[in-house]
Amino acid sequence: MTNADDIQLPEGLDEMLCFAVYKAEQAFNRVYRVALEPLGLTYPQFLTMRLLWREGSLSVGEISDRLGLDSGTITPLIKRLNAMGLVKKTRRADDERRVDISLTEQGRALEAKSAPAMQCVAKALGMDRDAAQHTLSTINQLTSNLASSTVLTQSSSED
Repeated sequence: MTNADDIQLPEGLDEMLCFAVYKAEQAFNRVYRVALEPLGLTYPQFLTMRLLWREGSLSVGEISDRLGLDSGTITPLIKRLNAMGLVKKTRRADDERRVDISLTEQGRALEAKSAPAMQCVAKALGMDRDAAQHTLSTINQLTSNLASSTVLTQSSSED
């Protein structure tokens, strides 16, 4: 852990890591908006579909947890994917409260059409595989550090 007194505080926005990450997120959204247009998906819908293409079927809660979104965001997203004919909702027989989301044939077929979108984003990154992996690792570590810090801050403020 670093002592907070030893950290040089940034003076301008362009020196703030949080602002750089925010700008990168906005740039990703712009690239994905164009890349996903042929699929008719928004970025959150695409992430949901990627989860389902890999996992097959997940509960609404599992999708919410994996994407880090609350159920108030996930529920209308799933509803739209269902209306588009890409997913189906099924209540579990052993637990009526649990709703599983799975792909329809149309939803499965969309995966093959998603490769150009992924290639478009990979090209827009302008990084080779090693640089992209290193950046991903750094961002994942940053996320983990921030999540741990939030937990520590919350628990110390509750004392």
